[in-house]
Amino acid sequence: IPRKTFLTLNKLGAKYSDKISFYIILAIEILTVILTSIGVFPREAILAMTGLLIFYFIFSKVEDSLILFIISIPLFAALPISEKFDSMANWRILLAILFLVWFIKKYFSLPSASILHSIEVVKDGTKNSIRNARKSNLGLLGLFILLFLIVGVLSLFVATDIIVGIKKILFLINIFLLFIVVQDIAKNREMRPRIIKAGAVAGIISLIVSYSQLIFVFLTPLYNFWQWWAKNVISVFYGSNLAKLLAVSNTWFSYYSDSPPTLRMFSVFPDSHSFALFTIISLVFFSYLLFKKNKKIWFLIILSFLALVFCGSRGVWLSAVIPFGIVLILFIYKNVGHSTSHITHLIRNNSHLIRLFTSFLLVFLIAFPVASLIMSQSFHGNGTLAFKRAKSITDMEELSVKNRMGIWKASFQSVLKHPILGVGIGNYPIVLDEDISAARKGASAHNLYLDIASEMGLLGLIVLLLIFWQILKTATKHIKYFKDQTFPAIFTFFFLWLLIYNLFDVVLLNDKVLLLFMVILGLIYSINGNKLRNNPYE
Repeated sequence: IPRKTFLTLNKLGAKYSDKISFYIILAIEILTVILTSIGVFPREAILAMTGLLIFYFIFSKVEDSLILFIISIPLFAALPISEKFDSMANWRILLAILFLVWFIKKYFSLPSASILHSIEVVKDGTKNSIRNARKSNLGLLGLFILLFLIVGVLSLFVATDIIVGIKKILFLINIFLLFIVVQDIAKNREMRPRIIKAGAVAGIISLIVSYSQLIFVFLTPLYNFWQWWAKNVISVFYGSNLAKLLAVSNTWFSYYSDSPPTLRMFSVFPDSHSFALFTIISLVFFSYLLFKKNKKIWFLIILSFLALVFCGSRGVWLSAVIPFGIVLILFIYKNVGHSTSHITHLIRNNSHLIRLFTSFLLVFLIAFPVASLIMSQSFHGNGTLAFKRAKSITDMEELSVKNRMGIWKASFQSVLKHPILGVGIGNYPIVLDEDISAARKGASAHNLYLDIASEMGLLGLIVLLLIFWQILKTATKHIKYFKDQTFPAIFTFFFLWLLIYNLFDVVLLNDKVLLLFMVILGLIYSINGNKLRNNPYE
């Protein structure tokens, strides 16, 4: 066999072998999580599975490890290390390993290079990276994130519980490692579509679990579902302490004065709000794949918007008004505007995207009566349950609305009392005069901006707003410079939805939600919009 042919066959064989090992590891992970959740395996099986994933991450290509990590976001579970310490998610170890492997392979895997030479390369590369970052949007984002962490550290000096604050800072640093890895690996044009597809698969897994819940409650009473899910599934994903808490109190159901309780979809998450935001982020991946002429994705789009109704999150519905309102205005302007201005030209060049978002609005509106009909069949209520819940948004006497208004008032008062550094990062329960342990039970301002302002003062809030502004500015800049504005436009639409939803909840800080957000953020920041005018996501 000619040497060239032999090398080609050897390369193809290695690639095929890598694919086989990837799918075997993924299948083992899925089966382990499922069988542990239904009680076939003990929780210790998660430890063995995590060890196998660590082994794979160390000895496989970092690109394949990243794809596996992204797909696994909904599958990450708690490590049962001991009775008192069994809530740490395995992604924290896996992400640290992934980052270290990426760092070593990027800077130290040089042929016939000494350790000292490798260190010099790291120094030179770091200097070049800093020099280039100063001139880029990535440099500004990195600066703002660093400032946010510095303010968080400073707020520890006024914190009641410093340990809780340190844990939250380490959590944010840990999760930001994913952005660094995605941002670098996505510079490879071949990797960008793989990352997008992996994000879509993560969204599909979340949807499969959520609709399995809906089928489950067709077959069993709500109370039985509640207790079984808390005891078995929640304990696997989040530990026994949260499982015990949710077996007594949770937000999994909607209640009505004249109808039976209904299930609110929450998938693998501890609450329906986290699931709703995870679904919104998943729609970024689904929408892009749909736009790339994959019509089968319409099925996932429809299921996603139905899920946004089934989750019963009124904040999600209300925050959709502004992004969809902007789309409607652009749609009308496109059809009636006759100006030759730059804005009109830009709108007409992106009329396909405006049509896409308009069709999403129609799907979302149709999802309400369809979801109401399904709920009426499964929970023996009338066919207007979803509409009743939407209407309760304006009912100031409704219990959850009233409680939220009280929490917002207490948060405002706390910011006025502690305007500079707040009460300390991670110490929000102090605002409500509760024990610091209430943070584990979900105590928050139900508004990300108020939550940050309460914990880290106005300094923290200003830096957070600068971070969001820089992200939005970068995405819109990509729309301006890229010939194909599809991905940045889709990102901008759903990011605007996310920003407004932050007014009603803090679930962006849920670990699975924030991990998936880091993926789309890494994709946006992997490109230099000033230099590329083609479609960099393909």
